[in-house]
Amino acid sequence: MNRILLGLLLFFIFIEGYSQDKTDFRYYNPESEAPFFYYDVIYYPRETRDSVDIEIIIKVPFGAIQFIKEGDTFVGKYEINILLLDEEDVQVASKIWTQEIRTHNYDETNSLDYFDVSTLTLREEPSDYLLTIGIMDLETKKSSFRKKTLKLKNFYDKRLTISKLFIVDKIIRKDSTTVEFVPSVENVVSDDKPFFYIGFVILSDGGQGEIQYEIRDMANRLVQERTYKKEFKKGSAQELIKLSRKDLGFNRYKLNLKVSIGNEEVTRSLVFKVRWYGMTKFIDNLDEAIEQLRYIASPKVLREMKKGTEKEKKEKFLKFWAAMDPSPGTERNELMEEYYKRVKYANEHFSGFLPGWKTDMGMIFILFGPPNDIEKHPFEINTKPYEIWYYYDINRTFVFVDETGFGDYRLISPLYDIPGMY
Repeated sequence: MNRILLGLLLFFIFIEGYSQDKTDFRYYNPESEAPFFYYDVIYYPRETRDSVDIEIIIKVPFGAIQFIKEGDTFVGKYEINILLLDEEDVQVASKIWTQEIRTHNYDETNSLDYFDVSTLTLREEPSDYLLTIGIMDLETKKSSFRKKTLKLKNFYDKRLTISKLFIVDKIIRKDSTTVEFVPSVENVVSDDKPFFYIGFVILSDGGQGEIQYEIRDMANRLVQERTYKKEFKKGSAQELIKLSRKDLGFNRYKLNLKVSIGNEEVTRSLVFKVRWYGMTKFIDNLDEAIEQLRYIASPKVLREMKKGTEKEKKEKFLKFWAAMDPSPGTERNELMEEYYKRVKYANEHFSGFLPGWKTDMGMIFILFGPPNDIEKHPFEINTKPYEIWYYYDINRTFVFVDETGFGDYRLISPLYDIPGMY
């Protein structure tokens, strides 16, 4: 497997405030990976109740696509493939098209904060579907796919029907009576405004009703709640709820919504996160992000970073990463992005009894990135399952053994045998 190694960057870690230790942390060219993208699927009710509008929103960061230079312009092209299958795996809809991105700014071509957004709406009968979304970079020919099951068979079981909830990124006024809500796709709330909005579409027979909502953190602690009466009109209507960002720190939250009209009620939930300026999108929680620095920061640095208010912890955290920013003076900190991108990958692929980032495989992946080659031995006679990870670039090999038989692979090389580990 070929990979372009951009370089080695040394983290200088203070031990007891005096001596310094070094840890090698490698980050590699994102061009070597499959293109990364966000997506959301929002299903809207129709007054005829014989079909559902399925809106597919795809958000591709500029930095996920390979650009080529054409004169004074940088051009990136990628292909989108949409496939919708019914319960019998029969194709009911499909579409393939090409997107082109043009920019005169080279920095934007590597940015994860600039996006190309595409939207496709399919009108299908209420049923259960399997949706596949594929993205292929036309320059590198690398591709990635996401699959999502849409449970819409019972969408109209009640006269009261609600679309999926979404964070409103923009509100566009079409005319004096019509507005359009643009979903955020990432379900991220920025800290630069005191309020944000939740949008949804409701279909009902109308009448006096009630909207109740609560926001809880991921430890299920109640943060906000409100109940208010509302007169609903018959038919389909857009609803907008204005929420205060007060008491919402850098964390993930769950919004629980209940709409009641007469004897009917419908509930919906939405998980979202609050993002601070300067933080990578791969971080969901500041306290967790600080704890996840254990592989490149000394215990003393971590203890100091955990002290103080949330604002003070944020300042210490950003100062830590600013000292190692490979491109100071720019908004993007590539090293922080890469580190927490690996943490996210470790959590998605190595979690078991422990979160993926705390496992031995997660630790090696975070420190050294994906191996050049993996040798798996799951079923050999008289031998416990084991894997060998090869890193040819640094002439290192790591062996992991599943001692328990439950997928809990442990590194058999001692930690101090890893160059640079303290």
